[in-house]
Amino acid sequence: MDQPSAPDLQTAHRLILEQTSALPVQSIPLEEALHRVPSRSLPALLPSPGFNHSTRDGFVLSARPDRQGHYRIAGEIAAGDICKIHLATGEAWRIMTGAQLPAGGVRVIPQEQCTVEGNILRISSKGLLAKNSFIRKQGSNIAQGKVIVPAGTPIQAEHQALLAGVGYTEVPVHLQPKISFFCTGNELVGPTATKLSGQKVSENRFLLKSLTQLFGAMPTDCGLVGDNKNELHRVFATLDSDQPDVIISTGGMGPGKYDLLEDAFIEAGGQVIYNALKMRPGKATLFGTLGQSLFFGLPGPPPAVHLLFHELVRPALLALQGIKRCFPERIRIRLTEPLSCPQEKILCLKSGIFQINNGICTARSAKKSEATSCYLLCPAHRRQLHKGEWIQAHLTNSPFQS
Repeated sequence: MDQPSAPDLQTAHRLILEQTSALPVQSIPLEEALHRVPSRSLPALLPSPGFNHSTRDGFVLSARPDRQGHYRIAGEIAAGDICKIHLATGEAWRIMTGAQLPAGGVRVIPQEQCTVEGNILRISSKGLLAKNSFIRKQGSNIAQGKVIVPAGTPIQAEHQALLAGVGYTEVPVHLQPKISFFCTGNELVGPTATKLSGQKVSENRFLLKSLTQLFGAMPTDCGLVGDNKNELHRVFATLDSDQPDVIISTGGMGPGKYDLLEDAFIEAGGQVIYNALKMRPGKATLFGTLGQSLFFGLPGPPPAVHLLFHELVRPALLALQGIKRCFPERIRIRLTEPLSCPQEKILCLKSGIFQINNGICTARSAKKSEATSCYLLCPAHRRQLHKGEWIQAHLTNSPFQS
């Protein structure tokens, strides 16, 4: 069997998206739609506000006063009243903030600019000369038909509020991707297990569960798998039957005696699309398909898992949900400290901390205890990048975060 060539990162992105299409659509209640991705643009079904209303407590006036130049107070309109009246010439009605404007009402005078004598309303000169009508017109916030949430844009809390106000009770969204993952290694144990000499807790199980949820997927932890063919065959057989949308593994991807992942994947019927990348980290990574499932075989070290998840798995998860801008956001940053690069003449990505200083996008290398907020792209053929130099970086932010 011919070995697939090692693509660069851009080619890997293309190969992944060629195997990925948006999941089917379901209609869900609006209150359950936070961070779900609409399958079509959602225009306003109704205008907002839905009627002309007062923006102040005061008095709504007809177009003209009576023959004596007075306005007679004819009644009161509270917020929520069903307003079926029509103001006659010379009429004024007391009105509350948010109350519907009656027909024939042309302006509202705030109550602090008015005095009442019996049923006669007197208005101060300031009130008479004010240009503000204190009326919010129907549709002045959102016109009927205006798009509230474009297709492929995750619904945020603000969107839910707006959609509720313009007539939505349900929205059509793409299904959330179902993700199954497992971590390989004889040395790995669970967090509550008694660790023997040479054993360690599997950190990747926590990392993958959190990352998949951060990008809108529903994860299933398939547990720890030992470095032997029988266990790998068992888990691949189960996953081939379950057919999740995406399968992720960690470990078992090197050239060593116990790195059995790729052979087991192929023996289970998996199709390898690539088994290495022209980037670091990425030499020990695999992408393919197992039935209808996308499969990502990632290396074992958690920092490499985190980086390759953002660069490779993230685009697939977002594309499955109908998000067009599925790749990490690429920005130009200025280094605040020197950066050493490996000797290999290929693209290298390094964990970084992104900041905005005096309006300038900057970054530095991340320390081991820091949460990565960007990945710094170290160009091939460069051994050292200097403080103050401008380079490219990929942000790790999620489109599901407000």
